[in-house]
Formats: sequence, C-alpha cells, structure tokens
Amino acid sequence: MDAAALKALRWIARREASRLRWRGITGLVLMVGAAGFALSVLLPAQGHVQEVRADVSDLRARLKSAGTATNVVTPRATQLENFYAFFPRIDSLPDWVGAIHTAAARNGLSLDSGDYVLERNKGARLLQYRITLPVRGNYSQIRGFVAEVVDKVPAAALEDIVLKRENIGAEALEARIRWIVYLNGEVPS
Repeated sequence: MDAAALKALRWIARREASRLRWRGITGLVLMVGAAGFALSVLLPAQGHVQEVRADVSDLRARLKSAGTATNVVTPRATQLENFYAFFPRIDSLPDWVGAIHTAAARNGLSLDSGDYVLERNKGARLLQYRITLPVRGNYSQIRGFVAEVVDKVPAAALEDIVLKRENIGAEALEARIRWIVYLNGEVPS
C-alpha cells in the first residue's frame, strides 16, 4: 500500500468515527471486547468440554466392559465375609482387655473392679463382650481414657457413660463406663 492510499484510509476512518459519535464508538469497543472474550475464554472452554465428553465416553465404555467381567463384581457373600473379618477373633480378647487397662493407667485411672460378661446372641456371628468399669478421676483423665480406648481398640463401642460429682467443689468425678467389644464368633482353626 502506498502512502496516498494509507492517507485516504485514515481520512475515511476519521470521517466515519466523527459520524458515529460516542454511541457508535462505544458499540465498536463492545464488539471488539466481545470478540476478544470469545477468543480468550469461550474457545478454550469449548476445547475443555470436548475433552471431558471424550473422557466420559471412555469411562462409560470401560464401565460396560467391567460390568461383564466376573472378577470385578464382588459377590455379596464376599462382602459379608470381609465385614466379619474386620472384627478381632475371640482368642485375641485378652489383648484388647489389656489395651483398655493400659489406656486407663496411661490416663492416671486405676481399674480396681469391673464387670466382664461375654454374650452370644442366637444366630449372630458377632460376640459382645460387655465391660463395665467404675473409675474415679477428673474430667480430663476420664475423657482421655475414653478417647484412647476408642482409638486403640477399633472393635470397642462406648455403650454408656455416667458421671457423678459428690458436690460442686469436688474436682474428682465418679464414672461408670460401659464398653462393648465386638468379636468374631468363629472358632479359630
């Protein structure tokens, strides 16, 4: 392009811009902004949508093929066996009771007495070993004991806790804590 043609083009652009006034210029700026937005945001987003659609179709195909495979589907009986396998066997009961007593000693509580009852419900594979422990200590000791047993004995459930204080000024609490330790009732071979 020569200089004369460029000069003529500039003159036409100025003349048209002066005729457009502020409304026309604002419209042109908005059109250029919309085009820039489309190029910088919408086009990359469309590419991302296409990638996600491809991933979804790939996952659907894999799911269909996995649904026909026999080794992927876990039978209900196997799931039930895995559930019962979580619970400790009856022969490990002394270890769990020892862990409870260790937790009490670690938190400054002494377990002088307690009630220990093994229960088996008819037809149930889980045994319930109920442990009722009277303890005496301050609130933080009892709370620490309960937290440690819940952490260290995964098959133990806190069934009941009763706290008593002789009077308002007494720092020591008397507590009766009842645990249930669930055990796998199958006889070890």
